[in-house]
Amino acid sequence: MSINVNIDKLRSYANILSNSTFNGLVRDGDFDYLKAKINKYDKKFAKHNGLSYQEYFSHIFNSLKVNYRNEYIYKNLITKKILLGRHNLNTTVALNEFRINKSIADLVLINGTSKVFEIKTELDNSQRLISQIDDYKKVFKEIYLVTHYSLKDKYSDIIGNEIGLIVLTKNFSLQTIRQPKINTTIDNLSILKCLRKQEYSNIIISYFGSLPQVSDFKFYNACKELFLKIPSDILHDLMMQELKRRTVKEKEILASPAVPDELKHICYCLDFTKSEYKVLNSVLREKILI
Repeated sequence: MSINVNIDKLRSYANILSNSTFNGLVRDGDFDYLKAKINKYDKKFAKHNGLSYQEYFSHIFNSLKVNYRNEYIYKNLITKKILLGRHNLNTTVALNEFRINKSIADLVLINGTSKVFEIKTELDNSQRLISQIDDYKKVFKEIYLVTHYSLKDKYSDIIGNEIGLIVLTKNFSLQTIRQPKINTTIDNLSILKCLRKQEYSNIIISYFGSLPQVSDFKFYNACKELFLKIPSDILHDLMMQELKRRTVKEKEILASPAVPDELKHICYCLDFTKSEYKVLNSVLREKILI
């Protein structure tokens, strides 16, 4: 992190570059929060440079990238380089903030297998890492720890050689230091808990041919009993089939230059419609008037 930086300003930048801010801008036309932050920290800068909102968001992203590499910086790079760069949106689904038991996975990719990415930035601590990994082992085949290159040795010692290790390099790229070993400790009930009702119902129908004929009150427990009878590897594959349905609507727009690189992850998470992308592009072109 650079010295002589305004931490409050950087934290404000991190809050601006978030799902909630862009949900408000695009879906509610609410600029109040954003304009208040610009007024407080960047009024002269924005006015002097005649910035558009897109130019301002690029400025925010680059400031965070240099001085305050928060979780979004990492997530956006994974979305851009791995999801959009190596994979195809027609065959791969990303899941943001995915709950598994008592943990929330930063990012999950579902394609030919299941991959979970736990991000530990320079701003984080390792306090819950072992329990998080233990939870991830119950659901996913490949587990990766993503961190800054300066923390490589620290986290390599903590996670051991079964967990994959990816680092953010000096050149702002992702380098895989170690591939993960394929996890075989899948837990059927942990899979059940992380699925929606329609998803686990579909799995029951797919494997057994029909749903349990019980009251709504008893339905979950009946499904739980059936889940325990499905071989774990088969259940894992059925889970992936269901999670792949959580895909985005406008794949071509998201992957195109119409969405600025620094906003790829936000737009993926918010899953804008075609008309909402038009609103977003209108917002990005607009000049900041303060």
